[in-house]
Amino acid sequence: MRSGAKVVFFDLGETLVTQNIEDNLVTKRALDQLSGILPKKISGTRLYAIYHKGFRANHAIRSKHYVEIPVHTWMTELLQYALHEDPTETLVRRATKIIVQHRAANSVAFKDAKPTLNRLARQGVPMGIISNVSSHEVAVAILRHVKLDRYFDHVITSAFTGIRKPDPGIFLYALREFGVKPDQAIHVGDSEAHDVWGAVPVGITTVLVKDVKPRPATDADYFFRNLGEAAETLEQLTAA
Repeated sequence: MRSGAKVVFFDLGETLVTQNIEDNLVTKRALDQLSGILPKKISGTRLYAIYHKGFRANHAIRSKHYVEIPVHTWMTELLQYALHEDPTETLVRRATKIIVQHRAANSVAFKDAKPTLNRLARQGVPMGIISNVSSHEVAVAILRHVKLDRYFDHVITSAFTGIRKPDPGIFLYALREFGVKPDQAIHVGDSEAHDVWGAVPVGITTVLVKDVKPRPATDADYFFRNLGEAAETLEQLTAA
């Protein structure tokens, strides 16, 4: 086990935090609220049907090509289809704010997230987020809501960079932000396809954290079922 890593990156969703309720229900509640501010009478159910159709199309593009379609774009598309006219920029911003608020409010940190981050913070280890998310504001708002924002020097999102994991570009961007080489970094995440397969080719040490049994086949350097189990190894990897 090598030590002396100079930065630890974490995935956000399902690594540090999860949703109190299922994602689709969060979206439905947000769109129910959005329906009340539209200039035309359109139900939340209708908005969700339009959203779901657009999501499938957009997700296919971003998954295949590892590019992000930001929330401003898909919210504009949603309102265009719903209203049959171009929405005002003010309405798009208000609608986006509703999505951000609902996503953040329904987020909860895993119980071992803060203790693990505390252990690394006591060692003075710089930490960052690398997350696939269509809204940078959502990622920042979630971290604030669950009171984990103070641990991270940089929040790197696909919404900000335009690049989705597992494309190496988002990892290379994160390394540049911290001014470190790949062999000086660790990435912790829950997805083999996004986190492990993205970070391994770059040369970053990988830690897969996933609550599954039996132990899955993985290309990660380390596997743990939760952050609490990973904490000691992360301490050792970042020891000077």
